[in-house]
Amino acid sequence: MMEFKRIKHISQFVIVAIFNIINITAIYGQDWKMADVPLSTPWGEEINPEYVHQEYPRPIMKRDAWKNLNGLWQFEMAHQGDRLPHGIHLSGQILVPFPWESALSGIRQQFESNRAWYRRSFSIPDDWKDQRIILHFGAVDWEAKVFVNGRHVGMHRGGYDSFHFDITDYLDETLQDQELIVKVYDPSNTEPIATGKQNRTKFDDPAGYSYTPSSGIWQTVWLEPVPNSRITNFRVITDIDDKFISILVQTANTLASHTLNVIIKDMDHLVTSKQGTPRQLIEIPITNPKLWSPDSPFLYDMEIQLINDEGQVIDRVDTYFGMRKISLVKEAGIQMIQLNNETFFQMGPLDQGYWPDGIYTAPSDEALRWDVEMIKEWGFNMIRKHIKIEPQRWYYHCDRIGLLVWQDMPGTFGQRNEDEKIQFESELQRMIKGYWNHPSIVNWIVFNEHWGIYDVERFTRFVMEIDPTRLVTGNSGIDAGRPRIDYEVGHIKSNHSYRPPNVALVSAQRATVCGEYGAIGYLAEGHLWDEDGPWVHYNYEGLESATNEYERFIEMILNFRSRGLAGAVYTQWTDVENEMNGLYTYDRKLIKLDKDRVTKANKSTWQSTIPLERKNQ
Repeated sequence: MMEFKRIKHISQFVIVAIFNIINITAIYGQDWKMADVPLSTPWGEEINPEYVHQEYPRPIMKRDAWKNLNGLWQFEMAHQGDRLPHGIHLSGQILVPFPWESALSGIRQQFESNRAWYRRSFSIPDDWKDQRIILHFGAVDWEAKVFVNGRHVGMHRGGYDSFHFDITDYLDETLQDQELIVKVYDPSNTEPIATGKQNRTKFDDPAGYSYTPSSGIWQTVWLEPVPNSRITNFRVITDIDDKFISILVQTANTLASHTLNVIIKDMDHLVTSKQGTPRQLIEIPITNPKLWSPDSPFLYDMEIQLINDEGQVIDRVDTYFGMRKISLVKEAGIQMIQLNNETFFQMGPLDQGYWPDGIYTAPSDEALRWDVEMIKEWGFNMIRKHIKIEPQRWYYHCDRIGLLVWQDMPGTFGQRNEDEKIQFESELQRMIKGYWNHPSIVNWIVFNEHWGIYDVERFTRFVMEIDPTRLVTGNSGIDAGRPRIDYEVGHIKSNHSYRPPNVALVSAQRATVCGEYGAIGYLAEGHLWDEDGPWVHYNYEGLESATNEYERFIEMILNFRSRGLAGAVYTQWTDVENEMNGLYTYDRKLIKLDKDRVTKANKSTWQSTIPLERKNQ
């Protein structure tokens, strides 16, 4: 009997060992596959787990050396109070940077605890010796606690902004592989935090207007070696009237003798250069500036060098900028929007940035770029990024291709306490300062309609003060089909009126736009997120009737232009889950309206001059 027990114990040990081997093999990608999902995109269907989102994640501030940490990580549901799994293999795997509710994560599940562990190892290249090692996260929704080699490095709260930690002092030189653990907590819309359209109840019961959550790591994780004395950030402001740029460069661990050299190029041609001092404004004249616009999205290349007292370049970053100006002008008593001192009607789609296989995370950079390029190809000159903030590369594509961006702050649900208000205000400020070097962004939208709205006047003035180079909308959607308060603050007065579009009374104080209209939709068989519904905005028979209605609405927009309308946002770019009102289906596989006719209609709104019919005194 004793011998049988011993043999049984050995067998159990072997089984456990085999299971661990299988599990470790799974972690390193031998059996990963996309989870079952109702729809998938062409890019998601071709994804390689060993090569996912490998492009440089921060083109607006680029260094040559870096290391991508995307790929398969160990993964496991967590609970509050769990012990740190230092040195312990986790039971599952996840494909980073896809949220755990997405199919491309390999999981597509929700966790009752709202918590999960991430774990992986990484090595430091030999040629990074004697440099500081920075660990970057593009975005983690919502709270991230980061550990390296069993030691707590730091915590970040906020689901949309990037953050980083200097992990140099946490590395163990005796180890070939360092251990990285991240514990994530994401309550989604069950707490009054910035969540956009995410809704936990819609994971298994989609019903439109709010969608599947995107919990956990959902943007690129990466390492960067930097010198001890280094450039940490910068702010570029362009002035097309006086033909110069201003740049303020922030640094760390610099001496009074350290200087900066800023080099500006047009391709390989040197435009100008100027020396300056860290943390002091540097003004650089730009002779005969080439202006940035949707018609001509010219970008100057710029190199910023940090120089020590021996004249050596000890740090350098590459960036770019566009010479452009966004402003208001009064015409016939009505405020109109100007781009580069010319009245410019802005026409774009509402873009929510959702993907059926990646949810918040596009399957690839190619997919991100495709969306932007197609929006331009359909005759739009602007995008309203609707209560979501994208990775830096999305804005880089808009900068490069030439699309104006109206950027929403992600909204919240419910009443906030004082600590939650501080969190929201901090995230609002981080959005602006994290993206204000992108020339494509021309309008900050603080609140969408009345979602989680408070202190509109204070917030709007605050945003106007910290970024006077852009337009600011206090709340987009002053009516939305029912009586709403119009806060008389900011640069833009925006109403939402769907079928048919309408326009609020034009203003002598603010430009007037139709911030949302349209929602012309129908069901496209074979491209439905939920075959059984319920769906919203499936009110037309098919492509022909939907296109006819689109053209009719554009004729109305043209008429509104003559009465003072300065911009319009069509809802929306693609179907999203159970909202069936896109120009494309949710999977981006089927065009739902006649592309040639829609493109012609879109261009008619901004490629012609329409005189104002009357004055508004």
